[in-house]
Amino acid sequence: MTETAGLPDRAAIAAAVRGTRWHDVSVLPTTGSTNADLADGVRAGDEAGRVLIADVQTAGRGRHQRSWSAPSGTQLSISVTVAVPAAAAPRAGWLSLVTGVAAVRAVREVTGLTAGLKWPNDVLLEAAEGKRGGKTAGILSELATAPDGRLVAVIGTGLNTELAAADVPVPTATSLRLAGADDPDRTALAVAYLQHLDAGLTAWTDDPAAARAAYLDACVTVGQRVRVELPADEVLHGSAVDVDLEGRIVVADEAGTRHVLSAGDVTHLRPA
Repeated sequence: MTETAGLPDRAAIAAAVRGTRWHDVSVLPTTGSTNADLADGVRAGDEAGRVLIADVQTAGRGRHQRSWSAPSGTQLSISVTVAVPAAAAPRAGWLSLVTGVAAVRAVREVTGLTAGLKWPNDVLLEAAEGKRGGKTAGILSELATAPDGRLVAVIGTGLNTELAAADVPVPTATSLRLAGADDPDRTALAVAYLQHLDAGLTAWTDDPAAARAAYLDACVTVGQRVRVELPADEVLHGSAVDVDLEGRIVVADEAGTRHVLSAGDVTHLRPA
């Protein structure tokens, strides 16, 4: 698969995902925010199953409304819309975790790099000798309501592909190229990501235990000593011991007390 005129190949992606839930694939040179564009479409009555890819976002957002952007040709910025059945609505928090698994599997499949998830959904690359490991992707899942009352998730993923060292937003970030992937192909990455995400979403609705097992297989936080920054400026130190059926991380503190957390910024600590 190749890119056309510097953009992921829309026709190749659409053909490769035919037969999945993704029925409408668009690729734009630039937009404000792929998530915002699709959310506006949902509120206007668009059906779920849309895919929007942009080379450049001028108003991209991450968790906690953090803004981010990247130069042209250096990132796969992709958003999708997913129908949220009433029975699965209580598990909507799992959507970003399921998406993280799809991103990890796509990176592994297309590039051969060692990738994993830091809870809840940061895609991390393992540092190789002479290369730069760190965070290469972030995910934002939001809910929008259609005019007829349908609940639809809008899930955006920003995957750093060709980002140079001078352009990474923070010292802990990296890109597929910096981690050792030669000429990472955004078209192939988009196809693999959408295929894995389609399968993961089926597990999310039909077999939550399987979705959790897939997440635990990709998660590199469980088993680590961690520092968790909590709301109200609280900080928890301990060991991450599990992710429960609701997608919450379970951290055992120094005294062995278990804390079940649905939110918090996690930092992996070096072994004592």
